[in-house]
Amino acid sequence: MNILLAVDSSPDSKHAVQMVKHLSAPVKLAILYVVDVPALKHAYLSSECSERDFEGYRQEVARLAQHVLHETRDELVSSVREIQLVADNGDPAESIIQTAEEHQADLILLGHRGMTESSPFLLGGVSQKVATYAPCSVLVCKEAVPILDRMLLAVDGSEASKKSAQFLETLPFKGPLHLVIEMVWSPPPSSLLASVSKSSYVAPKTASAKSKGEAFLREVAESFQNGPNNVEIEWKCGDPPQAILESAKQHDVQMIVVGARGLKGITRFLLGSVSQKVLEHAPCSVLIVR
Repeated sequence: MNILLAVDSSPDSKHAVQMVKHLSAPVKLAILYVVDVPALKHAYLSSECSERDFEGYRQEVARLAQHVLHETRDELVSSVREIQLVADNGDPAESIIQTAEEHQADLILLGHRGMTESSPFLLGGVSQKVATYAPCSVLVCKEAVPILDRMLLAVDGSEASKKSAQFLETLPFKGPLHLVIEMVWSPPPSSLLASVSKSSYVAPKTASAKSKGEAFLREVAESFQNGPNNVEIEWKCGDPPQAILESAKQHDVQMIVVGARGLKGITRFLLGSVSQKVLEHAPCSVLIVR
C-alpha cells in the first residue's frame, strides 16, 4: 500500500506520524513537507523587512523542513519497508493532493490542525480541503493514540460504505480491535410522515429498509469476525452524523471510518455529506474512504 504522510511541526502532525506505527503491514511511504512560500512572504514582508532578509529567512525555513523530514524518516524507518522524502513549496492542500496523484497514493495521512496562522509550517485548515478533493482515502489524525484498539465503522448500505469496509480490511492495524459497525437509518422528515401517516406504503417500506440494513450489517460484520477482532453491530434511527458522533463518544473510539459518499433519497441509507460533518466535529481521528 502506498501512503502519503504530510508533516509539519505541529502536535497533530506528530499524531499522524505515530499512526503510521499502528499499521501491521509493510508499506511504501512518501513523507511530504510543504512550505507555503507566498503566505510566508506576505507575512514576513508586511513587517517592512527587505527582500534580502526574507530570502535568508526562507532558506532557514527550508533547512528546518529538511530537518523535520529526516527526523520523521528516522522515527519510522523500522516500521516501514520503503520511505521517500518530498519537499515542496506552494499551497499545502494543492501540493498534498498533487503529490498523492503523482505517487498513486492509496491513503493520505495528516494532522487535523497545523501550527498557528503566524507560523510558516501550516497544515491548519488544510485537512478539510484535502479530505474533500483528494483522489484517494484520507486519514485525519486529531489526537495521540498510544494503543489503537477501538474503532467505529459507519456504513449505510451503499457502494461507498462497502468500499470503506473493504479498505479497512486491507489496511490492517496491529493488535485486536474492538470494532463497532453501525448503520443509521435517516427517516423521512416528520412533516412528510404526518402527511402520509395513514398510507399503507410507509410502514412496509420502513420495515423493508430496516430488514435490508440489518442484513447488510451482518454481512459486513462477518468479514471481520474471522480474525482476532471483537465485532459489535448497531442499528440506529436518526440524524446520521449526530448518531455517529454520539456512538463514537459512547464507545470512546479512537477512529471513525466512513465512506466519502453514500446514497441519496428519503427512503435510503444516507451518508452523503456526513463524512465532512463527522470530520469537522469528531473528537477522534477520522478515516474517509474513497
